[in-house]
Amino acid sequence: MTVQSIIDVSSDSRLNAILSIIKTLFVCIVLTGGAYFFSKDANELVLEPLQSMFRKVQRIAENPMEAAQMEEQQAFIESQIQKENEASGKKLEIKKEDQFETAILEKTIIKVGALLAVGFGEAGSEIIAKNMSKGSIMQ
Repeated sequence: MTVQSIIDVSSDSRLNAILSIIKTLFVCIVLTGGAYFFSKDANELVLEPLQSMFRKVQRIAENPMEAAQMEEQQAFIESQIQKENEASGKKLEIKKEDQFETAILEKTIIKVGALLAVGFGEAGSEIIAKNMSKGSIMQ
């Protein structure tokens, strides 16, 4: 005596396949979103400030006297903002971006360029610009 049974598991298999596809799509979406936000943060916090610093060094290399002018403009803008805040009675708040090390380095680059321009004068600035343009860092 032989007993046979036939069980149809195709609906369960179909459901498992659909759930696996949905799970795979969800993981792809999460990974894509994570990669996007990581690259966005990396660009905003690292690459853009480094490119900005590089542009400033190039401008200083082309014309060191411009660094002194940039520092004066920056100091003027900061003093105007501080005066406006004091006049309106608001407490002076430091921007979050100004606290990052890259922002501090940018200000330092401008100050060093201004000190070079002031220390060596107009003639020295031309010599500095000539020597910096020959350097391998600018190529």
